[in-house]
Amino acid sequence: MRFGIYQGLLLLFKFLQTSAEQCTSETFRINPDKRNVKLRGFTYRIFEKISPRTCFQKCIRRKRCRSYNYNRASLRCEINSNPINVFEGDFQVETGYVYVEVDHYRGDPLYDPCVGNQCARGEVCKSLQNKKFVCISEDNTILNKEPQNVALGKISGQSSLNTMYASERASENAVDGLTNTFSHTLLETTPFWWVDLGNIYNIMRIEIINRSTVGQSLDDMSIFTHFKGPGKDGEHLVFQRNPYTDGRFVNLTITNGREILQLTEVMVFAYPIY
Repeated sequence: MRFGIYQGLLLLFKFLQTSAEQCTSETFRINPDKRNVKLRGFTYRIFEKISPRTCFQKCIRRKRCRSYNYNRASLRCEINSNPINVFEGDFQVETGYVYVEVDHYRGDPLYDPCVGNQCARGEVCKSLQNKKFVCISEDNTILNKEPQNVALGKISGQSSLNTMYASERASENAVDGLTNTFSHTLLETTPFWWVDLGNIYNIMRIEIINRSTVGQSLDDMSIFTHFKGPGKDGEHLVFQRNPYTDGRFVNLTITNGREILQLTEVMVFAYPIY
């Protein structure tokens, strides 16, 4: 008889526990901003086999994370570091995915476990039992191998082009892997050249001439280094900064008046971010 009572209590406990979980799940609802699409080119960390709620938590605990892509079938979570503006062309159709932006959930205690999060970019907010939190450095694993030139063959552009020599002086000549071709702008004020690496990378060094900047979109750039110059013909310069910088776009600019910007090759050595 006593066993039956304990068994009944155990079943009641399981029923109450399940009901509480269902209630929590019902309260915690996230409405996707987009369905059957994913943001491409801005994913910096991937988590496999996790629930929708855990994916949301992975993102909102990181100040760097602005949105995520989630696939319910494969339980794959891709957290994104968005640029200031996201355009329709940044999305690709992918059946089964949802896209969620988290910024409008920040500060809401129902969704945000770290209200008032003061953690820096690159840190993760961890909640404590006393309702306080700590900031822990995020572990972005660097593979034990040499960084690769991730600019090779990528999409590029420049401020101007002499149409008489369009193919001979185009921006892509600076990322074709050849040293007998070059890009060339017109004589103009503050000429520039840029390359889209296609994804966010942990940039170790940039081998270029003139001023260089790195950012996650072309309207969100920060100075990587500055070369006072002037540059000499055939000169090979290497720029490296510590701590390393994560970014997707590299922009080169001459800032001292009317000049011509010509580049034989631009190499960006970096690791992918997982």
